[in-house]
Amino acid sequence: MLNHFVQTEAGFRHTVAAGCLGLARRHLAIVDQSRLRSDCLKLALGMQPRRWRVTDVAAASDLARLMPHEEFDVVLLGGSTCAHIDLMDISLLAAAAPQTPILVAADCDDPERAHAILRAGARGFLPTSHSLKVLMGALERVRTGGTYVPLTLTEAVSAATPERAQCPPWRELTRRQRDVLALISEGKSNKLIADALNMSESTVKAHVKQIIRRLNVANRTQAALLATRTSTGH
Repeated sequence: MLNHFVQTEAGFRHTVAAGCLGLARRHLAIVDQSRLRSDCLKLALGMQPRRWRVTDVAAASDLARLMPHEEFDVVLLGGSTCAHIDLMDISLLAAAAPQTPILVAADCDDPERAHAILRAGARGFLPTSHSLKVLMGALERVRTGGTYVPLTLTEAVSAATPERAQCPPWRELTRRQRDVLALISEGKSNKLIADALNMSESTVKAHVKQIIRRLNVANRTQAALLATRTSTGH
């Protein structure tokens, strides 16, 4: 009887410990020179139901030194404006931990600069005019392998290049690439696209890479947005 009680209590402690670890399993690294922004963000994140364990540093080089010894689910790189985000910092962090997604949060004062940030390796860009709720969604999206690019950023780039709007962008794609793009627009993963079109995942990845290049967008999310606005000829 006593042994059963001890085993039950030990099992209960293990369950509680595992639950506590589960709550803290998401590890966020904040890189921001502003101590005020970092502190406010840590306070706000600590009040959310889905908690994040936060490590904050002032410089990307400091985080790069930590990365061989710590695993992070997401890196949040902050700055007051796009111009204050150093593209070399993104490259440094992406090289130090290629599997860790980078989300940049800054005032979007220059859409072209924001796209340069995405091309440098950031998985998402969040204007600081957005809410904490949107930030939480963006963090979770990039953590699970997705991307985050606000619609306003896509529209700003489209407006800056009106001559491209005269010719449907999908005309630059092959028929097979249009098939892939149509399925991307439906939110399908590479695996589901491969199954639907009877091709390998590596072939799908190659098509996606070409689609992004030919449509002159930063990622598959922007390609999907462009496709839904212009029709892919299906």
